[in-house]
Amino acid sequence: MNSKRAFTLIELLVVIAIIAILAAILFPVFAQAKEAAKKTSTLSNFKQMGTALQIYIGDTDDRFPLSFGTNGATGLPRWDFYHRVPQNWDNTAPFNTPTRQEEDGQFWANSIQPYVKNLEMFEQNGMVRTATAGLNYGNAVRARARMGMTFNGMLHAWSGTAITEPSKLPVIWAGLWKQNRDGVARSSPTLLCDAPTPGPCIFTPGGRPMPGNSDPTYGYVWWGFGTPSAYFTTWTYGRGMVFTASDSSAKFKTLNAPLYPAASMNTNDNPWSQFDPAGVGGAPYWMTDCVSPGRAQGSEVYYPGFFRPDSDFNWDDSECSLSDSDL
Repeated sequence: MNSKRAFTLIELLVVIAIIAILAAILFPVFAQAKEAAKKTSTLSNFKQMGTALQIYIGDTDDRFPLSFGTNGATGLPRWDFYHRVPQNWDNTAPFNTPTRQEEDGQFWANSIQPYVKNLEMFEQNGMVRTATAGLNYGNAVRARARMGMTFNGMLHAWSGTAITEPSKLPVIWAGLWKQNRDGVARSSPTLLCDAPTPGPCIFTPGGRPMPGNSDPTYGYVWWGFGTPSAYFTTWTYGRGMVFTASDSSAKFKTLNAPLYPAASMNTNDNPWSQFDPAGVGGAPYWMTDCVSPGRAQGSEVYYPGFFRPDSDFNWDDSECSLSDSDL
């Protein structure tokens, strides 16, 4: 006689349970591997951008590019403007005029284009592409960059040989947070150059970056609170982000800080002394403000300690403000 053997219901349930357990174990591993691959790709982009900047300053008498353009009509810095990247993608007036395109062309990401020749280089791999309110993307006449990189605005036209610690000072970082901005960017932190009359604008240890500047306490600002809250975090990959130092080296840095109102003196390896308790994990709150190395806190204009070209990365709390309670 012939007999047929089949799985019982219990056996099927056991097999399904085993598969579910294996999936629960392996899926996080696969996700971590995918995240690691994206981070590695982004590290490569940041490293190549650092190399491109080194070639650029070699051709410009050792000067870094500009972190913003200048208004051709008034001569005033466009320190608080988004700049188009590339400068000629937007066919909407006044951004389609030669004058405005020339202004956007002064922005670091555009002036360095001959050394990059690839808009994809500016991207953080795997990050969402976000639009900026008020832009007419329907009037685009060419491809737009996905801007995941931010330029350290303290290096606006600064000399490469005037940097105290080239292997530590960031020149490029993920200051647009956990996203790629569609077709626009601005430097951060950036020099606060809001004087009503034209004049030079440059990082000035001990003083304001521009004569007639409105704020006697700060020489800079940093951007972020207008960013969608879900993407407003320093934790772009895992619990940190990628930085490119001014010597062209690129590395991933783990970033941690206590939640406001607590504060921590960690300026030597982290821009922030406080994270925002109301934000997502890793949301920045206070960028540590420091006077010149060796000077007493409050004795001169503050700049961001982690991004100052004259930083010796040996800060102590006598030189830096860790929160608004220090001021």
